[in-house]
Amino acid sequence: MTTRTAQPAPPAPAGRSRSGSARARRRSTVTAWDFRASGRISREHLRLLELAFETLARQWTTQMVTRLRVDVGVELRAVEQSTYDEHTSTLPVPSPLVVLGTAIGSTGLLHIPAELVLAVVDHGLGGPGGVQEARELTELEVGVLRDLGDKCTVALEYAFATITSLQAHRTGTEQIPQLAQAAQSSDQVVVARLGVTVGTTTAEATLALVLAPLQARLSAGTAPVARTDEELAAEARAQAAVAGAMPEVPVEVGLRLSDTPTTSGKVLALAVGDVVRLAHPTHRPLEVVVAGHALARAVPTASATRLACMVVSTEEDPR
Repeated sequence: MTTRTAQPAPPAPAGRSRSGSARARRRSTVTAWDFRASGRISREHLRLLELAFETLARQWTTQMVTRLRVDVGVELRAVEQSTYDEHTSTLPVPSPLVVLGTAIGSTGLLHIPAELVLAVVDHGLGGPGGVQEARELTELEVGVLRDLGDKCTVALEYAFATITSLQAHRTGTEQIPQLAQAAQSSDQVVVARLGVTVGTTTAEATLALVLAPLQARLSAGTAPVARTDEELAAEARAQAAVAGAMPEVPVEVGLRLSDTPTTSGKVLALAVGDVVRLAHPTHRPLEVVVAGHALARAVPTASATRLACMVVSTEEDPR
């Protein structure tokens, strides 16, 4: 969201009040509205996500300790919200990435810095560790990246169990952020920044999850917030306005005969002059249909020079 500030107003001439010049200064500042503001994470939901990601950090630490014989630690540094495009634009190239899928449709993107992956490879092969220079991973090192991603998905499933069952799983790996395509560019994502230490190597990993499906689960599991009398009255007025406008909404009304079963061959063989026998008996009223639903029954008639129908029943068809 950007803010645009106009040029400062000139000094107030003699006789203008100090309060008048202050009002002019306030009017000179224009703030652009961010239309994505309605999708921001509420304070309650943010706290629930922070608790889940803190659990993820502890569980991921346990998962990696079982593999390596060095000091391993994961800590949550921050939980942020941005668009998917804004997040991927901050990632270096190349970036070891694990694309995640979930049962609720909240896809994810896990970034594990190359120096961390190389440190795991070094210690896993009995090396002393030390400073690792970031570079593109080999196929063998990508296998280690997949293993780290799988361990993170296990920790992720455990961490979000109190919110929803994610059923997280790895769907692929990538090293170019623009090719990962884990979400749409404009999708809102929640990003957990995790400080990861492997031996003497420390770097920041990130986990981005598409926000909308998570917000739906968070809202379903959050107790309703108490509202003031003014808010309840405003809601009642809005409901009354909608209910009052509904009778004026234009709809299309039609008459429908009973369906006549036939075959596609007979339909394709129709020619000019053919007579199609309909299954609708002559004594049965027609259906009065609105938006595909039968709301009444009527018989054909005429009104002046136009065709019309006379309603004989208002029983709604259960179909």
